[in-house]
Amino acid sequence: MRRWTLLWLSLFIDFVHADPIDVRLGLLPAGSDVFSYEISVLKLALEHSGEETTLTLVPLKSMQTRAFRDLEYEEVDYNVFFSGFSAEREANFRQIDIPLTRGLLGQRVFATTEKHLAMFKEIKTLAELKKKVVVGSGIGWPDTLIFQHAGFEVTQSRYENLWLMLEKGRFNAFNRGINEVFVEIQQRSVKSPTLVVESYILIRYPLDYMFYLRKEDEHLATLIEKGLKEAYRKGAFVDHFLSHPVIKNVLETIKPSQRRVFELENPLMTDRQRNVPETYWHKF
Repeated sequence: MRRWTLLWLSLFIDFVHADPIDVRLGLLPAGSDVFSYEISVLKLALEHSGEETTLTLVPLKSMQTRAFRDLEYEEVDYNVFFSGFSAEREANFRQIDIPLTRGLLGQRVFATTEKHLAMFKEIKTLAELKKKVVVGSGIGWPDTLIFQHAGFEVTQSRYENLWLMLEKGRFNAFNRGINEVFVEIQQRSVKSPTLVVESYILIRYPLDYMFYLRKEDEHLATLIEKGLKEAYRKGAFVDHFLSHPVIKNVLETIKPSQRRVFELENPLMTDRQRNVPETYWHKF
């Protein structure tokens, strides 16, 4: 009996002193300033998970398609990644079906240069918009396929190259999420003072970031999903969303009612994504 007592005591001590779960978030080249809100959502989930964790940010230089491939084949030192959803990603990874920005990522505006502002002001219809703009978008981004599907001319490149190409006039409309663009323009305000956010048009389609993990990382995926749902249950997620400086600034600045809103179809939607509960989406 004493031997069994000592065994259970040993197991209990090992459990209590178990190492924290190592969470390593792969971060695309836009960096931690642009993605400060998304990083904070993962921190919120971990805080509400009920388990001890550590979080490390792993800066990436690769594009989304390469980042996913490396994650799938364990060729990298990160185990969590976030990106816009698609059927392929849903099938190949553990996708946590809780949109990080409550749909703000699918509310798109255009970064442009000052000389093009008058053109945007005069555009009244979606047909005019397709005729007058060339959209800049990243290689492997869901947005790229969405704009192409809608009939836009799209120029593709890497993230940092797209800003340089916009300045040089290779295209005149860099599509950005409203939760991203103001931080990005501010980052470039000294070296690129002609870059601006146009104020007249809002493109809207269903899209958001979701967390992705390898298929075999079931425990970590369950932990993150549990933390997100617990944060929602307690009201902490929405409180955090509304009070985060990036989101708060966007909601106060973007003024959708003062813009011409054009809806686009997202051909990447699956039944699973259509069935994400409405409580996870922000209502404008």
